[in-house]
Amino acid sequence: MHAPWYKNTSPLVHFFGSSEYHYHLRFYLLPQSAMVSKARHDAVPGFTSIAPTIWEYIPTLPLGVRTLEQAVDAPSLIVLFPWTGAQGRHVAKYTMTYQTLFPTTPMLVITTSTKDLCIRTSKRKQDRLRPAIERVLSSHDDSNILVHAFSEGGSNKAVEFAEAYHTITGTRLPCTSLCLDSTLGHPRYLRMCNALRKSLPPSPVLRGVGLLFGGAFLGVMWTLYCCFIGYFNNCISRTRGRIIDPQFWDPLTPRCYLYSEADEVIDSRDIREHIEESAALDIPVMDVHFEGSDHCRHVVENPERYWNAVLQNWPRCTPEKQSAMDDRFCVGQVIDLPDKVYLEGNLSNVGSERTLSHNEMMSVAV
Repeated sequence: MHAPWYKNTSPLVHFFGSSEYHYHLRFYLLPQSAMVSKARHDAVPGFTSIAPTIWEYIPTLPLGVRTLEQAVDAPSLIVLFPWTGAQGRHVAKYTMTYQTLFPTTPMLVITTSTKDLCIRTSKRKQDRLRPAIERVLSSHDDSNILVHAFSEGGSNKAVEFAEAYHTITGTRLPCTSLCLDSTLGHPRYLRMCNALRKSLPPSPVLRGVGLLFGGAFLGVMWTLYCCFIGYFNNCISRTRGRIIDPQFWDPLTPRCYLYSEADEVIDSRDIREHIEESAALDIPVMDVHFEGSDHCRHVVENPERYWNAVLQNWPRCTPEKQSAMDDRFCVGQVIDLPDKVYLEGNLSNVGSERTLSHNEMMSVAV
């Protein structure tokens, strides 16, 4: 007979410091057997595993195929850092879109587990990233990289990747576009409790017991961090500063923040605060917020706006390049995007004339 769910859980002590609360707590409150079966669903369709949590896609296109990158300088490599515990079939919705937009660009997907985010040290995380960096260097795909990170697990892994790259090469990661989906936040107690409530089993008894004891435990941990360990001494708070460190990231790299007012996991105020901090450092920033989408679900609410933001953030997609594009990538409704753009510290309202055709968006929308 299996032990009750509350008898076979991992300690919640490692949970604090992560903003992906409902994902993390789901793992902590599930039996270990369920966690093992979960791992079988992490494979990204069409990708090959080159190391634990590292997936690679090598495009194969026949000669003569007309692609978007004939008009726009495509990324030499696209690296996706999904949210913690992301299933491969969900990540594939993004990789398939990138395959449509840049069909000759290779991709890496580097996933994150709860154990990786909350338990492993920074050194251990970077050691596990060496196969990905060595593959990038051996294939010479590091001239201009598009990085797309999701939630706190993805942004933390992106930071570790950039620092591991610097350790190996002695240079900054040649990231020329950084897209940040539903990140960067601050640990907030009420949102942690809300995530706990959403992650508990449907049984009213188990939900009540779990919320009572889980909420009390989180309160104790919150007190310890605020009064003794230090409020900012956690991986999420540290990631906020590390991702704008000029030693590892080029300050001229444009940042695209995609977030929602309705996100119950990451507070939009925290993201806007980081946007202001980045703008104060003269980092080009695009502020693209959605109204009603859930955590890491903004692309579902408005795929056209989402993907046009990603494309506009790609620095090599200049107005001159846009005018030279094939019509099938330039027609369609003009998206009012972004809401705000910070360039060298100056705030201005800017719209976008860079759109995809309706048929093209139908093929890439998730």
